[in-house]
Amino acid sequence: MINDAEKLVLEHLDPDEAIRWTQELVRIPSVYRPQTGETEEQAARWVEKRFKEMGLETHWQVVEPGRPNVIGVHGQLGQGPCLMFEGHTDVVTEGDRAAWKHDPFGAEIENGCIYGRGAADMKGGLVAAMLATKAVIESGVKLKGSILIGALADEEGLMKGVKHFVKSGWAEKVSAAIICEPEDNRLCIVQKGVMWVRILVTGKMAHGCMPLTGVNPIYHMGALLAELKALEADEIARHGSDAYLGQPSITPTIVRSPVRGEAQNNVMPAQCTLTLDIRLIPGQSAEQLEERTRDIFRRLKAKDATFEADLEVIESRSPTAVSKDERIVVQLANAYRDVTAKEPVYGGVPGTTDGTILFARGGVPIVTCGPGDTLIPHHVDEYLDIEQLIEATKVYAVTALRYLGSE
Repeated sequence: MINDAEKLVLEHLDPDEAIRWTQELVRIPSVYRPQTGETEEQAARWVEKRFKEMGLETHWQVVEPGRPNVIGVHGQLGQGPCLMFEGHTDVVTEGDRAAWKHDPFGAEIENGCIYGRGAADMKGGLVAAMLATKAVIESGVKLKGSILIGALADEEGLMKGVKHFVKSGWAEKVSAAIICEPEDNRLCIVQKGVMWVRILVTGKMAHGCMPLTGVNPIYHMGALLAELKALEADEIARHGSDAYLGQPSITPTIVRSPVRGEAQNNVMPAQCTLTLDIRLIPGQSAEQLEERTRDIFRRLKAKDATFEADLEVIESRSPTAVSKDERIVVQLANAYRDVTAKEPVYGGVPGTTDGTILFARGGVPIVTCGPGDTLIPHHVDEYLDIEQLIEATKVYAVTALRYLGSE
């Protein structure tokens, strides 16, 4: 049941402002394009300006040139619990603009939706967190803790923003976090982990008409791919299927040979590379998978002394899981019930988010919940349902009051 303090905060939410702010932010292209010098900085400056207008203690944290984290704090850190709302300012490429019905950076409204790259993933969620906090401030309701909003860089890349946030000590100040990614306002309590691996198989270059004078790495790569497919099946047999995430996977995404130089019909290359996108569910270990892959190398070497391979782990992020009984999950679920008069839907995030790093490296309990169709991120004509945007803003505001407590 919504109490008087919560009603007061909700009265200060302005749906028109939520729409307007989302449109303004979507209209700022924030695709990271190093070849042209485009970064998230302009979008981050917009966030910084709003933070200062709201009266937040505002921090500008340079992760890389032109790639800042913007951190806003309401209340006194260290006095009571701290609830973080986490979002990112970078968006993925729009791809072929001609394929879009709507201007990818126009933030046009049609049939109750805002269209544009980043509308769902995840500028709408970031705006919802900002306006929920703004409503708390304007209501005059005093919290027994603090709200921290993190608008971080490079979530769509190697997550350098959140890694910098954790490394610089900010995560130590956070008691729990809501990751505002587009999940149809579901409460996602688990996330898949990821391990990106690059494998190099080395042979010996030779003329295509005299293959016995060399060693063909492509045949060795074929044998390795068959073993990796068997490894995937064994991992599925070992770990089963998560109720929210489904089964783990080992997916070859890039095969390249020769590694450098020009490919020619009559030249047997010296090397071949393979990139794997490995998705992990709770219970799996990235370290064990790396060792099992190296075991495959040893077995293939034992069968054929000319087999030579090595691997590099490009990125590794563990899967995350929190209980439905975790305090932030309970308070978010109760707020969702009272705001929407619906039962919350629990789920899992099939990819990884900045929350993966907050949880695994920062020790922060997380739940992922934000407005936007789960399936629309990175698609042409990405959109955000306005009703979900308003709903998320209300749910965030009530959750903040309940998790932190009010005087």
